[in-house]
Amino acid sequence: MEEPLIGNKSGNVGVTHRKLVTLFFAGTDTEVGKTYVASLVARRLVTSGHRVGVYKPVASGCTDRDGALFSEDAFELWQAAGCPRSLDDVCPQRFRQPLAPPQAAVAEGRRADFQQMRRGALTWQTGFDVSIIEGAGGLFSPLADGALNLDLAKELDCTVIVVAANRLGVIHQVLSTCNAAIHAGIRPRGIFLSSPTDRRDESVASNAEQIVRYCDVPILGVIPFGGGTESVAGIDTIVSDA
Repeated sequence: MEEPLIGNKSGNVGVTHRKLVTLFFAGTDTEVGKTYVASLVARRLVTSGHRVGVYKPVASGCTDRDGALFSEDAFELWQAAGCPRSLDDVCPQRFRQPLAPPQAAVAEGRRADFQQMRRGALTWQTGFDVSIIEGAGGLFSPLADGALNLDLAKELDCTVIVVAANRLGVIHQVLSTCNAAIHAGIRPRGIFLSSPTDRRDESVASNAEQIVRYCDVPILGVIPFGGGTESVAGIDTIVSDA
């Protein structure tokens, strides 16, 4: 079997895979449908019989609920995976301000802790066949002082999946993100084009075709607004090849 471009931590966990598959979902920007896509993938894999862990290392823009900060994105991921472990395990660092995590932390007199993010991710590498990590913002957005989403993906030797909003401008965003990632030493394994709203422009019909012309990272799926798990079927090959 051909070796995967991006390796994963071995673990011989479960009966389906010889290796734990760690998928890192990174956006080209904010509000591109990253949580929705990652949740669809989690549901599809759970339905296929995989034991799926989900992890969002940090979330900002959280709201108060029952005396604690609540991340809607983390909750959506957790439910999609069948509620493994606790919601605090899914997202251990949460901040109120809708800012990049380092700035959101400073606004509360706190610090976004990169090493805690790394340690938290490692706890999801036992007892599961697939571990899904959702980054915060774009692949080159900061998670903590001096650390980007890309840095965590590299530290954990993840399989990176890029999510982009299928709208005018996405060709540039996808090509820039993939090329910059490769230059930084990590090659994405696939791209999902998502429609995070029901608003469509004329580029939607041709964006995927244009991206394929200029980028050798495969498109795993084009997800319409409200699309179901069948629209992320491309993830099956990534998981089975790992």
